[in-house]
Amino acid sequence: MDSPELAVIGLTCNVVGVFFLANSIRFREPRKALEDALGVGVRSLLKVRDTALNNMQVIIGFLFLTTGFLLQVVATWDSGMTTLAFCAGIIAFAGAVYAIGAYSSRRAFRKLLREFFQSEEWSFTDDMELTKEIGEALGVPHAKDMTVEVYVHRVRQALGVPNQTRPSTPAERARRIALPGR
Repeated sequence: MDSPELAVIGLTCNVVGVFFLANSIRFREPRKALEDALGVGVRSLLKVRDTALNNMQVIIGFLFLTTGFLLQVVATWDSGMTTLAFCAGIIAFAGAVYAIGAYSSRRAFRKLLREFFQSEEWSFTDDMELTKEIGEALGVPHAKDMTVEVYVHRVRQALGVPNQTRPSTPAERARRIALPGR
């Protein structure tokens, strides 16, 4: 029996699935992406930060596409406002799944940062822009009058990395973190 309304629900699932797939262009394992970003090349976390979210979007996209195609195959329905209600429910569910996935991907990213820096020796004072990105990802606050030494100490604490025992020079202690917009 042909059911255009169930087919519309299936197409709605397909649209949601394609949206998630389109947002997940990169297919890289998060640990590998983190190592690539911090090992060689341009040293920035901006491309790495959303890798876990992109992986989650691929899974969600395929689930919605599969569901949509299956609904189109089954395509039986009874008329009424049911189709509109199902479509609204699908979109609401997708929004909830996305919010949960975004939250869990941020947690996974912070965990990956901690794992990486606990296993690698890293000089946080050599690249303060990257250190500030790491601090922002971990929620480490910084103030205009904060020294590099204090900020690096707080970032290392947030990562669970022991402080370096290398003595700093007076110039390093006096150097301030350049904060954008201040």
